[in-house]
Amino acid sequence: MPLIVAFDPSKATGWALWDTSRHHSSMRCGVFEMPAKADPYYTGDQIGLKVTGLLRDAKKEFGRMPDWAVLEEQSLAQIGRTSALAQIYPWGCSLAIVATLSNFGIPYGTLPPGTWRKAFFGSRFKPAVDKNGKKDWKAAAVEQCERLGIELPPKKTIAHNAAESCALAICWGVKDMNLHAGRYHAPRIELLMKRHERAEVA
Repeated sequence: MPLIVAFDPSKATGWALWDTSRHHSSMRCGVFEMPAKADPYYTGDQIGLKVTGLLRDAKKEFGRMPDWAVLEEQSLAQIGRTSALAQIYPWGCSLAIVATLSNFGIPYGTLPPGTWRKAFFGSRFKPAVDKNGKKDWKAAAVEQCERLGIELPPKKTIAHNAAESCALAICWGVKDMNLHAGRYHAPRIELLMKRHERAEVA
């Protein structure tokens, strides 16, 4: 069964590593947290190094590199009233991650928030609202991961980043995955076929 690595890219990038032959509770996750004053260049630099370390650790632990990577897809919305940095950090981290994955030959795909949330929570799920009256998807992800027995980082201010990366890992087989390079289509189909073959045998 595939070994999946997933990322929720931002200045506090969530990551998850899951051997899909094992229960969700076996998933390892964490957050690559950057210093408060880290600029986008330093952040991209460090994210690339940290992803490299994670992939090498995975190879030591599992005897192979991850078979597939999933990232939350970044919005192409106009900046408008949004801070430029609110767009730059997630995009910069995403590009640092995919460049590192490419260098290691690990295929990847992206899932927009609406796509993985529907797959993870179910189409009829409605999260609670936060104190500002907005849907609190972050808290919902934390609660769902805790129900699945996944151990999240104890620091509550970043736990949601890890939780969302775990959700992305669980949704690795979603058919609406966006692939950004033609060479990833064949590995994707092969992994999905292996998953279905394993399910039929079970």
